[in-house]
Amino acid sequence: MVLSEGLSAIVGGGISSLALILMLIIGIVLIIILVKVILFLIIPGIMALVVWYITGDTVLTGITFLIVAVLTIIFRR
Repeated sequence: MVLSEGLSAIVGGGISSLALILMLIIGIVLIIILVKVILFLIIPGIMALVVWYITGDTVLTGITFLIVAVLTIIFRR
């Protein structure tokens, strides 16, 4: 089976080319958003990990994470 035959079978099976392109664009946008969220959470996560390692207190760790996340949002602009 040739690759073009497989693609034509999918397209002929009810999914139009426009729908395939739209799903591809939506998938790429979701991946970009996911990467941005992960990169945003790295700095507060590292700071919270340091506080948890030093103190062992989960409440203080959560407060640190929230404060650093808010400061990251404020000073990023």
